Amino acid sequence: MLSDIQAFVNWVRRRNPSARTWRDYQYDLKQFVHVVGDLAPSSITLHDIDRFVTQQAEHGCKPSTINRRLAALMSFYTFLSDDDPALVCPVLPHRHMLKEPQRLPRPVQPEDLGKFFAVMQSTRDRAMFVLMLRCGLRIAEVAGLQLPDLYLDEPRPRLVAHGKSSKERTVYLSPQAERTLRAYLAERQRAVSNFVFLSYQLKGLSTTAIHKRLMRYRIQAKVTLTAHRLRHTFANDLVSADVPVTSIQKLLGHSWLETTQTYVSANDHQVQEDLTVAWRKLEDWQ
Repeated sequence: MLSDIQAFVNWVRRRNPSARTWRDYQYDLKQFVHVVGDLAPSSITLHDIDRFVTQQAEHGCKPSTINRRLAALMSFYTFLSDDDPALVCPVLPHRHMLKEPQRLPRPVQPEDLGKFFAVMQSTRDRAMFVLMLRCGLRIAEVAGLQLPDLYLDEPRPRLVAHGKSSKERTVYLSPQAERTLRAYLAERQRAVSNFVFLSYQLKGLSTTAIHKRLMRYRIQAKVTLTAHRLRHTFANDLVSADVPVTSIQKLLGHSWLETTQTYVSANDHQVQEDLTVAWRKLEDWQ
């Protein structure tokens, strides 16, 4: 099975060399082999999957982690089925997938944002994190951004983001994001690389390098935030401004409307107003 896993991982890596997806698949699938053994894929049964799920849960893995590893297995079997159409994936979603607790996204508070950006002197870093905050870009989308993706001289300045599964979407720049990005580009050194954000070696930055910059700044600022919470803040601000949820879905690059709907659930003006009216009627609650 290990040789098949390596073939699958190599295929994923060829499809998107800049993403770390192949590393995640490799780790998750090796976790499975560690539990059930290096068996032929055709010999794996649903009872082996039962055992794997039980073992992972007993070792304290979260439902989201277990489900991610099961999804990796399903992708692995889909890959193998190209060569062997008779091969059946032993993962049964209705039986093996675990119910995950729904966590509402938490935006970053304005005072924490102020502290975070106050310790930031680099125009490059400020531009990267403003794109996450004001345009909803993922950290991988910032890392993968290239000069030909920028359309700053159009009536409505925009860029093309390359999201999950290599999906492209148009991202419009807020005035703040445009100013910050132009300030960086004015200082950006000339380089052979087309990546917008360059390292000191004049090469593109990895997602790990960007994450390390974020960790450094948040320690200096004494705040707790993540790149994804900057993206949450972007979505939350749009909901507060009554932007239609379908437009927010497109701006975030969500495949499913249900994913975007969680931001509405976390910031439902009608629910807030109805509760306020109820409080006024229930004098004992005042």
